[in-house]
Amino acid sequence: MRQPLIMSIDNDVFLELNHELIKPLHNVDDLELWILWQKYPQQSRYLIMLFFRYADFPQKVAKNFHNLELSLPYLENLWFFMFDRLLNYNLEKKSLLSEIITQLVNEFLTAEKIIVTSTNKSDEHLEIRFFPLKYYLQKNLDKLSNIERIILLTKDKFNWENEKILDYLQQQKQTITLAEIKAYYTQAHSRLLNFLPIDIVSIYL
Repeated sequence: MRQPLIMSIDNDVFLELNHELIKPLHNVDDLELWILWQKYPQQSRYLIMLFFRYADFPQKVAKNFHNLELSLPYLENLWFFMFDRLLNYNLEKKSLLSEIITQLVNEFLTAEKIIVTSTNKSDEHLEIRFFPLKYYLQKNLDKLSNIERIILLTKDKFNWENEKILDYLQQQKQTITLAEIKAYYTQAHSRLLNFLPIDIVSIYL
């Protein structure tokens, strides 16, 4: 069995690695984890373990090949791009995740035409731990109705007050009240949580 490529991850910082669902995966081969995630995408533990093994790797590839320090938003977009492609990648017995990630990083950087360098803040390394959770959240937002999605995003991401949301929706010819906005918001949160994989809820929430 090939030894997994363990990156510089700290169990004391990334507490997810100590979770009872993740611990049994610590010594599972990369390729086996990858196959399991493709077969059972709603069991997010496989993705989480792979992600933490390679958490620093894309940044190193970007720096070595493009002399870039990716800012957190670009890094998040890069990982989401890679998650999508890794989930549907045509695996072979000789597939090496490090090689595929290197290929995908360069594909992403070429397509994005990133030319502005930035220096990562010290706390950004902690923020990357939530990328798998945010990925599943983003995917499941599409399962909400348009009105639920608009209210959830404007309130949670942009911190809009209910009155501002009401004014915006009325401008969009939506017939809605403040009470309904509050109800839709609660409903959207509940539905989104129900759409998430059970193990990602257990590990992160």
